[in-house]
Amino acid sequence: MAQKMLYHGAVLLPPERSSWAAAMRTEAEHIDDDREALEWALGSVRAGFTERLRVLRAHKMLTTHSLAVLWIVMFIVSSAFNVSIALATRLRFHGMASAMGRLIEGFHYDRYVPLADAMPMELFVLMGLVLVLFVVSLSLSLKRRPAAFAVFCGAVGLSLCAWLYLLGIPAYGQAISPEHRWRIGVCFVLTAGVLCALRLCDTAPNSPMQRLDGRRL
Repeated sequence: MAQKMLYHGAVLLPPERSSWAAAMRTEAEHIDDDREALEWALGSVRAGFTERLRVLRAHKMLTTHSLAVLWIVMFIVSSAFNVSIALATRLRFHGMASAMGRLIEGFHYDRYVPLADAMPMELFVLMGLVLVLFVVSLSLSLKRRPAAFAVFCGAVGLSLCAWLYLLGIPAYGQAISPEHRWRIGVCFVLTAGVLCALRLCDTAPNSPMQRLDGRRL
């Protein structure tokens, strides 16, 4: 019975703990009392199960964190693209603006020029600030700082303000296709929904995270 339990305990161990299995079996061979051997085997199974859960939790946290980082990176790329193409058009860098415009469905340089010219400098500053905040949130997220969430929410909010301002410029409707505008709107709605859900889960009185923290205390 003890040998079977030791075998199951070894199976539960993650690959990086394979050396533990040999140590458990070696220790069990030096135990003459059957009861003590069974207790040792039970402890080995418990240790194997604990280590397996620890590895699974670590992988889950890594995956969640990686997705969050990827999400922020996507916003950084999008913000940098928007500022760059607007500045390139405003400064009449035709080749650069046209090359970047190939990534936008229905882009026409001649239609985008009136939009870039109609954008006030304050809007360019706001778009630059949004980019900086996204970069800061990425840096904080990589350091696993809680402030990353608040900075990211602030960047998304300012980005939404900039887009709503653009919608009020008549030339925007001529430069950007309706399909592209719909995609941007859906992106903001989905982002807001995810952020609200994360916030509610974090502040819920009986949330799993708070119960876990309570147990730790």
